[in-house]
Amino acid sequence: MSEYTSYANLVALLRELGVRTLEDRTIDGKVGFPVAVPLADGGSLVLDMPFPAFLAALNPEALGVAILDPLGYVRTSWGLARRVPAFKPGQSVLESPIAGLMEGSYQGGQGALYLDGYRYFSAGLSSTELTDVFVLVVNAQEERQVRKQASKSWRMANALKRLGKTLTMNQTMAPLCVAAAHEIASTAELASVLLWTHNPDDGTLELAASVGANRLGTNALNRLSTLNGAGCAAELVASTRQSFRLMNVVDNVLTANLEAKFCYLKPGGLSVHPLVISDRLLGVLEIIGREDDAYFEENEELFQTIAEHLALALNSAAMFENFEQLATRDPLTGLSNHRAMHEFLHQRLLEAERTGQELGIIMLDVDHFRSFNEEEGHDAGDDVLRLVGEALKSCLRPYDLAARYGGEEFTIVMPGSSHSGVVAAAERMRKKISSVPYTTRSGRERGVTASFGCAVFPSTAKDAGGLLKAADVALYEAKHRGRDRVVLFEGQLSSIARPQGVPPDSIYALLPEDEVVAARDRLHRLALDMDALSTSLKLSDSQRSILEALLLVAPYYTGADAQHRAALDQTDHFRLLTPSLESYADRFDAEEGNRIPLLARILAVLLELDKDGGRNLMQDPTRYDPEIVSLVAELNRAA
Repeated sequence: MSEYTSYANLVALLRELGVRTLEDRTIDGKVGFPVAVPLADGGSLVLDMPFPAFLAALNPEALGVAILDPLGYVRTSWGLARRVPAFKPGQSVLESPIAGLMEGSYQGGQGALYLDGYRYFSAGLSSTELTDVFVLVVNAQEERQVRKQASKSWRMANALKRLGKTLTMNQTMAPLCVAAAHEIASTAELASVLLWTHNPDDGTLELAASVGANRLGTNALNRLSTLNGAGCAAELVASTRQSFRLMNVVDNVLTANLEAKFCYLKPGGLSVHPLVISDRLLGVLEIIGREDDAYFEENEELFQTIAEHLALALNSAAMFENFEQLATRDPLTGLSNHRAMHEFLHQRLLEAERTGQELGIIMLDVDHFRSFNEEEGHDAGDDVLRLVGEALKSCLRPYDLAARYGGEEFTIVMPGSSHSGVVAAAERMRKKISSVPYTTRSGRERGVTASFGCAVFPSTAKDAGGLLKAADVALYEAKHRGRDRVVLFEGQLSSIARPQGVPPDSIYALLPEDEVVAARDRLHRLALDMDALSTSLKLSDSQRSILEALLLVAPYYTGADAQHRAALDQTDHFRLLTPSLESYADRFDAEEGNRIPLLARILAVLLELDKDGGRNLMQDPTRYDPEIVSLVAELNRAA
């Protein structure tokens, strides 16, 4: 029997048994699933099975097979392939998203593709005369979840990386909020982001930054309060401290007239989070997605993580600003402190030199403040200083700086102010302070006044030290003329110098006639010791002059009653003496004895030396500064 006869007999036998071959397609037009059976002569017989026999034992819900004709239409399908949209009857696969894979298979290639939860494997059927394509479809939902999770993890990692870099680059609150809002909106491709921060002064929420919201929305939500109920989503979150989510902003009464209308891009979902650290509300973050954002709901975990990181950053920024304020602000008045004033003055002086502009300095001193403290108490004095600070703030321009220079003295730096401008500003401040109402605890009204000294760069002085000194000289002159007035330093600093020390005649004028004789005798007895100590301790001429005045007046001041002391304190020059007079009797061996002024320590030793030859210096040596006692002993031995 010839090979062809054997092959024909085999085909005929199979037909009798109901088994189709590929040739039967030309007879009945039916299309099955081809299976090539190898023959002994090296050829093959292609059977056309009604189902893919090699997959029959597998789950048709998990995989499927399709045979495509040269035009991309489905000839036959089985299992999962019947439900895949790409193999819809009457539709060519060449017009579907997997067309690229199919075209490669029609050209004799093989390939694989993942798309929308399905993985496709395709190859051309080389055993047919027609160029058909065999496609195996596998359900890849698990792969889809893995890909989805991987994409989500990448988005989270990328977003947090970018946000973290932004947060670490900004230490203060305002720039931090603006940068964070823009970075969040950009990273997550959002319609809008709004960020409120908590105002500790009045407990409200202030809009610190916004992206994607028009002016109508930002004006309506600029300041929020939780005291009168929740009028918007952010107020609800602030009051409950619970996150709030919506699938669409048009679906809720709190957002339908706000978020649904004020976004530049058409909004979709909403996610609002409280920013809380240690049960302290620092702010509220509101995130609004775009209408067509398929990932918005999936990003909820990302938004929660962003809120947590942002809360930590805001807390750090608040702490940084608090520490910075402690370093640059006077805690009593809230004005800048001495250090901050000098830094500001030096910066503005450099600008004035570069631009050729003037710069004004005002120094002021609260009149009779020491007596006020003694009569009304230090708490009342603190109240007055706070009131003066508030009065100064109300008279400043945005670019001026007011500082507490020390004690009851204040300094104002006014960039760009001329002589007339600085005097006019000082007059406004003087009138404002004099109009400050202060009621003592007893219900008595007591007036507050201040004296002002002014100087202007560059006509008065060329550096910060000279400018401050000139203003101080003018302030001293205002005090000398009767207080509660403004004096402008005129001319160059070298033309006028503030009186140094205390003239003896001014002290003699304060003493009773019999005390004047005793004071002169005492000064004469201690002159040599005073000169020697002044030389050994390297006292300046001003310090030596003040020490002489202290020796003249100390015994009388100690024995005077409170009324006479108050009268002395209010006289010219005497404020230079008061710190030493009030502390020279303190024990040096008490805690922090070095805080006793140097002239007070010298005065105590000299008066004890004049009293009984210094016997008590030997009997109770720890009461006095040991360095000064030692110097006196060496001087006596040398004599």
